[in-house]
Amino acid sequence: MHDRSLTIGDHAFLAFTRRFPGEFLDVGALLYVGGPPLDLSALRAHVADRLRLAPHLTEQLHSVASPPRDCRGRGSQAEQTSLRWAPRGDVNVDDHVVVTAVREGTGDDGLRRAIDRLATQPIDLGRPPWMLHLLRGHSAEGTLVLYRASHAHQDGGALYRALHLLFGEDDETGVALPQAFPAPRPGDYLRLAGRNLQGLAPTRALAAWGGPARGPARHTWVTTELDALRQIARRHSVTVNDVYLATIAGALRQWSLLEWHRPHRPIHALMPISIRTSAEQELLSNFTTGVRIALPCGEPDPVRRLARVAARTRRLKRGGGLGVVERRHLALAELPPYASQRFLAHAASSGARTREVALVASNPGHLRCRLAVAGRPVTGLVGLPPLFVGRQHLSVALFGYGEHAHATFTASASVPGHETLPDLWLAELGVLAELAGPRPR
Repeated sequence: MHDRSLTIGDHAFLAFTRRFPGEFLDVGALLYVGGPPLDLSALRAHVADRLRLAPHLTEQLHSVASPPRDCRGRGSQAEQTSLRWAPRGDVNVDDHVVVTAVREGTGDDGLRRAIDRLATQPIDLGRPPWMLHLLRGHSAEGTLVLYRASHAHQDGGALYRALHLLFGEDDETGVALPQAFPAPRPGDYLRLAGRNLQGLAPTRALAAWGGPARGPARHTWVTTELDALRQIARRHSVTVNDVYLATIAGALRQWSLLEWHRPHRPIHALMPISIRTSAEQELLSNFTTGVRIALPCGEPDPVRRLARVAARTRRLKRGGGLGVVERRHLALAELPPYASQRFLAHAASSGARTREVALVASNPGHLRCRLAVAGRPVTGLVGLPPLFVGRQHLSVALFGYGEHAHATFTASASVPGHETLPDLWLAELGVLAELAGPRPR
């Protein structure tokens, strides 16, 4: 395997991290592992075996000399350096697989505090940018393993691929991906311009946010049956993603109910959209764009909330074009001449511009492969979405694994009562399930 170019998304998140020292973005997943307890030596031996067959997990940033280009794309006399992902043959597994104590409390509260503490520690970009933590000291049965990686190297699809490379037991690698994206048509550019113009209107600022985002990230999550989500979607003739977004709107409404006693403009979520193709499923990089979507928190009826979300997502997808233009211009092997570090950092932080969006709502989909760690089955998977610490109030993600779906709410510590949002989301899901009625024959 040879070195390879960074995608525009990789460059953008890397530029943000470098432009704002101390601010970094990580993605991750908490794995619940069944069977007998796992010790550190067994976990390291398992990872060492996998790395021999997974060179993508050994990639690190590597500088190479390259001729610069002026604003017209022409070469010049002096040389510059460009960054590439280059595999290493000498990865020290001990540096990447460590034991971390759950020191504060036991059970879920102590576990969340340990994850919050680890979220304040940046991933080292001077070596392959991922870590595995064997968590010790909790009261849960079995073994808990936390995977963390730099967002400059991995988006949600790459996170699933990394988990498959480390722990996958079969050939299923994740969600279904398209073979290719069509070439953009003039109408696709017009639709993108229309969405961008709509994004100029400010989103609503909730008093419940407690002012500007401050403090470190706080993680809470809830688990439900994946089939329950699918049944609600079928009975309401919508998608699982529509159900997910509508229940976020309902949870936020209940959380800030006093602010919705009369009609107000909606709050908006940034919904990441994958522009990855099947040919790129093995690459640990960023192939993601985003679209702003209104969350109808002002609508008191849960079914009408769901219908309004579904109508909006259908309009976005109608006629195709969603992600087509971005695919043409963002999944590039080389940076365009205008892509300064300032421009790239600004593009990466789109989810943190609170005038435009109130939160990020990610849905990487259902991980189809079965995972195991040193012969022990992974029985649960909780995804951990990134948060722009000190800039962003909330980031939500829905991960599916096995028979379950896990919704994680990552919030800034300054947001009052953020820990109630997962239960409010689950309650909204229960209301939609009751209102769906019996399954038609």
